[in-house]
Amino acid sequence: MTTPDKQYRSRALANQVIAFSVSYEPENLLARGLGFEHLHELLIRLARPIVRQGADLAYGGHWVETDDNFTFRLLRLISAEQEDNSIGGPDTSFQIGKLYNHSAWPNYLRITPKIEAQWINCCRIVRITQQLAGIAEADIVPDADAATDARTPFNAAVTLSAMRRFMMQPMPLPVTDVTPAETIPPVVARILLGGRVTGYAGFLPGIFEEALVTLQHPRPTYLLGGFGGATEILARAMLEGGTARPPELTLAWHEAHTEGLADLIQTCGQQEMPPILAGIERSLDDLFALVLQARGNLAGTLNTGLSEAETRELLGTVNVANAVHLVRTGLANTKKLPMLRA
Repeated sequence: MTTPDKQYRSRALANQVIAFSVSYEPENLLARGLGFEHLHELLIRLARPIVRQGADLAYGGHWVETDDNFTFRLLRLISAEQEDNSIGGPDTSFQIGKLYNHSAWPNYLRITPKIEAQWINCCRIVRITQQLAGIAEADIVPDADAATDARTPFNAAVTLSAMRRFMMQPMPLPVTDVTPAETIPPVVARILLGGRVTGYAGFLPGIFEEALVTLQHPRPTYLLGGFGGATEILARAMLEGGTARPPELTLAWHEAHTEGLADLIQTCGQQEMPPILAGIERSLDDLFALVLQARGNLAGTLNTGLSEAETRELLGTVNVANAVHLVRTGLANTKKLPMLRA
């Protein structure tokens, strides 16, 4: 007998990966009368139907156990769904989705074998090394020296940017004694909310760069701008008319507001950038070009699967239930994600 939940599952979602770009920005949420619990509720309500349908999640979060770390919250959600699925009896036709955690050097050095073994049934860790990012052999920083080598900030920024681009394409991952090599599937859609505009690690705010690479492919992109952060800045820029460029989309603004960025730019002139990466200013220019395109065709540029009016609503809503409904509707239209009952 088919259980009520299982009859809603879609085989079309097998091996499809939907990415989350999310971070907690307290001031933005508090200004709206919202707190961390609202962001957590939003994330879980979005992620649960995705994994229940057998699609996978991608999230490049860290592995330090803190109250605002979403890596462990997603893992606990998947673990609970797996347990509920097993209670209903064997079901070899459907699988609960898992998490792909793309982790750039040197962040993955914190992931111990114990941590990886603990979550092996829920998560596949995809390590993006300096070599994979295209850093020249002479510039590779040994893992043991990551905390002290002066080249680490630049190499970490390069690897982080490369990671975001690798997420958008199939990625062969050789495993010892396993033939053929495992292939990590690409991200097919992305949901973005929150995010730092200053004090970020890397060449650009993570939300900006992840939105850019998703739109360039192009894949469905859901900007929940009503919940603040870098996502709000990007959403507001797209909702504006005319050709005005927000200061946050200029290199000069980031040089003035982000400590350490000037050093990274200086190193860019001294050390060869891998071919996979574009320069910082060019990336901001490319992102603004997409913003201008979105001002004339918002739903088409973002590939939301929603109407123009619904897409505008999506970018500005501060209501958790409304945000969830709009994203689910978009995914139902673009990725055949069934509209599960509440």
